[in-house]
Amino acid sequence: MDIALSDSADLKRVRALCALCVLDTPQEDRFDRLTRLASAVLAVPIALVSLVDAQRQWFKSRVGLDTTETPRAISFCTHTVAQREMLVVEDALRDARFAANPLVTGAPGIRFYAGQPVFSHDGEAVGTLCIIDTVPRSFDEAARETLRDFAGLVEDELNKGALIDARLRAEQALHALNEELEHRIEERTRSLSEANDTLKREIRQRLAAEETLRTNEERIRTIIDSSFSAFVSTDAAGIVVDWNLSAERTFGWSRAEALGQELATLIVPENYRAGHRAGMQRFVRDGVGNVINTRIEMPARTRDQGDITVEMTINAFHAGGDLFFGAFLHDVSERIRAKLALQEKQQLLDTVLETLDVGVVACSADGELTLFNRAAREFHGLPPQALPSGDWASHYSLFSSDGAHPMEEREVPLVRALHGETIKDCAMVISARGRNRRYVLASGRRMIGPNGEAMGAVVAMKDITELNDSQRRLKVNEQRLRAITENLPALIGQVDKAGNFTYLNTLALRFYGREKSQLIGQPVRQAYSAPEFERVEQFMKLALQGKRVSFEDELTVEGRSSHYHASYIPDIDASGSVNGFYAMAFDITARKRSEIRQRDSEERLRTVTDNLPALISYLDTDLRYRFANAMYKQWYGVDPAAMVGKSISEIFPAHFCGQREQQLRRCLEGHTVQLELEIEHAGDTRILHSVYIPHLRDGVVLGAYLLSTDVTAARRHEANLKALAHTDTLTGLPNRRSYEAELEAALGRSARNRSGMALMLLDIDRFKQINDTLGHAGGDEVLREFARRLLRAVRKTDTVSRLAGDEFTIILECVRSPEESARVGAKIVEAMRPLFSVGEMARQVSTSIGIAWTNSAADDARALSTRADAALYQAKEAGRNQFCVAAAP
Repeated sequence: MDIALSDSADLKRVRALCALCVLDTPQEDRFDRLTRLASAVLAVPIALVSLVDAQRQWFKSRVGLDTTETPRAISFCTHTVAQREMLVVEDALRDARFAANPLVTGAPGIRFYAGQPVFSHDGEAVGTLCIIDTVPRSFDEAARETLRDFAGLVEDELNKGALIDARLRAEQALHALNEELEHRIEERTRSLSEANDTLKREIRQRLAAEETLRTNEERIRTIIDSSFSAFVSTDAAGIVVDWNLSAERTFGWSRAEALGQELATLIVPENYRAGHRAGMQRFVRDGVGNVINTRIEMPARTRDQGDITVEMTINAFHAGGDLFFGAFLHDVSERIRAKLALQEKQQLLDTVLETLDVGVVACSADGELTLFNRAAREFHGLPPQALPSGDWASHYSLFSSDGAHPMEEREVPLVRALHGETIKDCAMVISARGRNRRYVLASGRRMIGPNGEAMGAVVAMKDITELNDSQRRLKVNEQRLRAITENLPALIGQVDKAGNFTYLNTLALRFYGREKSQLIGQPVRQAYSAPEFERVEQFMKLALQGKRVSFEDELTVEGRSSHYHASYIPDIDASGSVNGFYAMAFDITARKRSEIRQRDSEERLRTVTDNLPALISYLDTDLRYRFANAMYKQWYGVDPAAMVGKSISEIFPAHFCGQREQQLRRCLEGHTVQLELEIEHAGDTRILHSVYIPHLRDGVVLGAYLLSTDVTAARRHEANLKALAHTDTLTGLPNRRSYEAELEAALGRSARNRSGMALMLLDIDRFKQINDTLGHAGGDEVLREFARRLLRAVRKTDTVSRLAGDEFTIILECVRSPEESARVGAKIVEAMRPLFSVGEMARQVSTSIGIAWTNSAADDARALSTRADAALYQAKEAGRNQFCVAAAP
């Protein structure tokens, strides 16, 4: 069965292929990789990227085949393109469509064929990715899916050029946004890193203190209630029996609401609940649990249905003969985000090291070279190599400052630094073979980890070759490659009823900047200035009255200003007497400053986006707006602030949502999507070009950025240019370019439909005399009238074109015989007999016509044109004002 596209559809498809600008271009590795992979993965000898032109299929990439193109009439890929879906021929000799095909009966001997169409960015099937074998074979669904995947990659490469322009426009719109976000990430990274280390320290302290705290129930209660971490305890059935204040803050449920509830339904995400319950039941039954007495990270659920990540330590204990579970949980979502940001910063650090003009080398604590930046490699002309430190001087051509004496191992700056010496501006010479001698100043030191562990050594080398004669010492840029951690400490203290300190932990002592002997047993007021103590005193009085108080304040101690969140918990004995209070304070300075910076950053971001000439918004995975700029008010009359938190369907009508929702779903699957829609704006129909960009993190789509711009003027201009490129401006007829494409298409239709067709070439007789007599303006009027008479003399389905000057063509389709085409020629000659009116003059105008008729698939455009031109010459030789028909050979 012959499968074919309609004439107009195929012409549109060919134009889409030409617009990609890949036909007859050299082979490219980006396509060859895909055909090689397809051939290897699917175990076939031949794999092709085939582009189906008007009369041929041309191979952009090929594996296992030498020829670069074949006629379209015999190609398998024409069928694949026509049906716009995968075509599989498991045995061509048993398929009536292909059994007699020259590619099957002759070289390359096709027996098996599978082709997946590839589409242009505007949806036209322009070619295929196909695989071929010389033996029959089956092709299961898994193989079909693999072929589709490879075809998708080919399609991406074909359309890459068209998509890059759109992406660049989107990137420009997002550039300002990215700069602000980067600044916010940089600020947040520092505070989150500090918070991460603080939490680790707190967990270590808590684990060490648990055994001691078990001996004092009241003190355990106090510490648990005021712990920075959430504490949750359940019985063997998973019912909550304890829930501290931090658990209330972390998960949103009050203690009263949580007690008596099943823990799984409160904080465990629904898809983890079955595993949680099974694990508890297994421990109750067998006494074995994978998470008991271990520190793990796990997802958790809060009251407002928000998902967080917590670090949990859980243990089991018996009380009164019953089994209970106790867990400390800490929200580490920010820490995880900070870890990702730190990784990005490490990449930035590596980039900075590579751009420095200072040579930086480093080694591990074992003396293994671990870092040679670009400048160091240029100094030595060598990369780092696993060598004993005793070979460093000779291998890397290190000399003392006089340049004459090779360094001994003990003199090498990196060796000295590794042994604990701090090196400052050590003069040395690097005299690498084949390179200019360099005089450098080396500075370095040993690298110590946060817990005092040896991490190796680092040396920075500054090239002072050009400054050596001036004898000036340069300050060397040092790169300190070590992990820096600073605690955001929790201050814990105890005050008696007289207002004197009875206990302060090490972090509190550090905060006050005093020795333990200077504070313990002394009044609290001595640790503060008079104004600062006056602010604290009011809360101390409430705590000594038995009232629990929490407050935030800015305190200045020893000249340092800090924001703190403090809690005072009364120490009440069994008789109800207040013996003093416990004090706990957390430094929230970084949070306060971050909130101020975030507010300023968001104001700048809003200002930038509100002044861009584009619709900019952000949707979450539920298709709810989380951001919209001021252009939504101008275009749709919707307040951007009122859009936040609402879905598209809550703001816009159904037809608006329907046009966009399918593409938004594709975007949320991880695809960048582009579309153009017509909308009514200010009483005019406008074309809106939209780009939907997925917001990805670790391969997970978190939402979508939406950018829309008005491209009405550009699209109208493109349409005008397209019309001008294919139309003769004088007569309004199709021009030579349009004629050539239409002739190829007509020949293709004639061959497929096995119907005859004719090509007519026409000249205006003695047109030069008409121009000389009437002038060019008169000649132009004759040409226009000649074109009008031609159009009236033929069918609407026939194609009349002007090639140039007085040369015209007519393509006659579905012409059954040469005689039928001759009747059309006679009709045209007769149509020219009435006089032409040119201004106030009348002029006789005649035409000579050459007609070539064919019903053979072997005739191509050149052969048909040659026969029509020969017939035109015969008509002129016979005296003009007549036609001559050249039948099929």
